[in-house]
Amino acid sequence: MQRIMDAIKVILDFLRGKQLGTHAINSYQSSYRTICAFCEKRGLYRLSHSEAEEFADIHKNRYEKGDICKDYYQRLRKSAFLLADCMQGHGLVYGITHYPKKELGEYFAHVIKEWEAYLSPSIAKSTISGAVSYARQFLFFLEGSGQCDFTHLTDECFKLFLTNVAETHRNSMGTLIWSLRKFLSFLNATARSPINAERHLLRPAPNQAKALPCFTEQEKMSILSAIDTETQLGKRDYAIVKLAIETGLRGVDIFRLRLEDINWHTCEIALIQSKTGEPIHMPLLPDVGNAIADYILHARPESKTRNVFLNVKSPRCGLGTSGNGKHIINRYLEKAGINHRPWDGKTFHAFRRTYGTRLVEAGVPLQSVVQLLGQKHIDSAKRYISQSDTMLRTCCLGISGYETSKEGLK
Repeated sequence: MQRIMDAIKVILDFLRGKQLGTHAINSYQSSYRTICAFCEKRGLYRLSHSEAEEFADIHKNRYEKGDICKDYYQRLRKSAFLLADCMQGHGLVYGITHYPKKELGEYFAHVIKEWEAYLSPSIAKSTISGAVSYARQFLFFLEGSGQCDFTHLTDECFKLFLTNVAETHRNSMGTLIWSLRKFLSFLNATARSPINAERHLLRPAPNQAKALPCFTEQEKMSILSAIDTETQLGKRDYAIVKLAIETGLRGVDIFRLRLEDINWHTCEIALIQSKTGEPIHMPLLPDVGNAIADYILHARPESKTRNVFLNVKSPRCGLGTSGNGKHIINRYLEKAGINHRPWDGKTFHAFRRTYGTRLVEAGVPLQSVVQLLGQKHIDSAKRYISQSDTMLRTCCLGISGYETSKEGLK
């Protein structure tokens, strides 16, 4: 990430030299935090133009769904391509720049669309987006070598491609190879290629996953106590934080929560999860329900918008899904006396990790934890064991029977 951070510093200095105001510079800094999160998730230490294009496509979809405004989408897109230009050694240009999207040939474009449809019943949309991006890179590589179909596809093509991209995908080779395995299996299933994915695309050693922290009980109480519930903003933020702490809902689902998702008669919340597209039902606990009701009755602005949580200032629309979790958590961490540094994991999503960890510590079976968190696979819940010292101790093997002969260790 250091190369990316250095390039961002160069870009921000360049923008300051264009006499941009403080507000504009802060907006670009915010955009680059979003881009850094994208790069960290993908394991990138350098952003190419194809990856900038993938990033822009993700946020274009969000704009078209109404999750973000047009100005924000355009700034994210411009920021990404400025970073790609900088890291590729191109001259920086500030102004209206058109970035034509690189298109695959007709045959490969048709195959990619068919593959997306093939994956969609079993894989989350966000995962499909990354896998398609890697497959597109491979197909562009084939086109660059003069191939426009799979007639002359060999295992050597995959080896050359992996060698070609290894330098820029040092930390994401596992995901890249997984994507190519899926793609090659699809080519096998549709009789487009006989190459054996299991033989020619072996799994690399998995990347070491960083175990991010959860909040302690004291930290949770300190954050809640730091919120001034006498104000309109405080009532809204208190309800949001209580909902996150007591249900483990993802931030995106909290910010998109609609009035009809809450059944006050049965004390239940039911919604379709944004990440997985799967429904989830959960009880509305009394203290959470009281916090939401207090906000709706005494602080929520009048609006035709059906979202539960609205902007305090005009326009009185629903909260966006980008940045609000960060703003809320940062608003109260310092007041709560909790130190926070970049990449330390003390983010809004830490409420979800905290909820999952507490379930594991309470002895709830992992399969039940998966259902309560609305996840698809049990492996997704195993990470919460690593957050619990008590559960880790139960995994340790005894050392009896391993006698030592060294006197200092007896």
